[in-house]
Amino acid sequence: MKFKISHWTASIVALPVSIVTGLISMLALDIHLIYDVLVGAGGFFAAYLPTQSVSQNRQLKEYGLTKSEYKYIQNQMKEAKEKLNRLRQSYYNIRTLKDAKLIFDINRIVKSIINTVEDDPKIFYNVQQFFHSNLDSAVNTIEQYLFLYKMPGKSKDEKIKLHETRLSLLELKRTLQANLSHMNRSTYQSLEVEKEIISMNKRRTDKRMQLDNKLHEQKVEIPKKEQEKVKARRSENNESR
Repeated sequence: MKFKISHWTASIVALPVSIVTGLISMLALDIHLIYDVLVGAGGFFAAYLPTQSVSQNRQLKEYGLTKSEYKYIQNQMKEAKEKLNRLRQSYYNIRTLKDAKLIFDINRIVKSIINTVEDDPKIFYNVQQFFHSNLDSAVNTIEQYLFLYKMPGKSKDEKIKLHETRLSLLELKRTLQANLSHMNRSTYQSLEVEKEIISMNKRRTDKRMQLDNKLHEQKVEIPKKEQEKVKARRSENNESR
């Protein structure tokens, strides 16, 4: 997540502090090397912890989350990524092209949801059903389906059950797609607002251009003789001054 930037920022700030602290300890205090290293390490953590805390709080404020909420989402994301890896490993057990396409589509939807929540953790609350239920169903059902599908000597009833399972996977794919659509609803609403603003600005620009055109058409053109008379009067006034 973007939240990891706080660790990098704190490390970048703390590392020079650690080096400077260690050098000061070596040159000024003239104590054992081990203590110099410990002093440098202390300087690192003394700079790292407050910097990392400030950066974390700033990022949490941007996300609109508390520390406990973010920690919970982080744990859910960790589990979701492990399940995504299991989905990817299932490709090795695929035996038909139609199953390959189905599982590829499911994997693509799952990856899109996880990546979106990773970029904006607060969206997690829009797709809790995905993380708490639908993702587990997808992973477990696909693994069992592919395992049984490659088994030889299947009976007629077993083939029927596998076919029914595949239909369930198709239904699950539609459910996952619904999760994705629900997650993106606010983004589409924002997009509609931006489109409306663009349309309003365009209408204003068009009206302004129409008004300018009308004013230009309504301008009275002074005949050339009248223009010469006006110039002559202006020159006379200037001479009299």
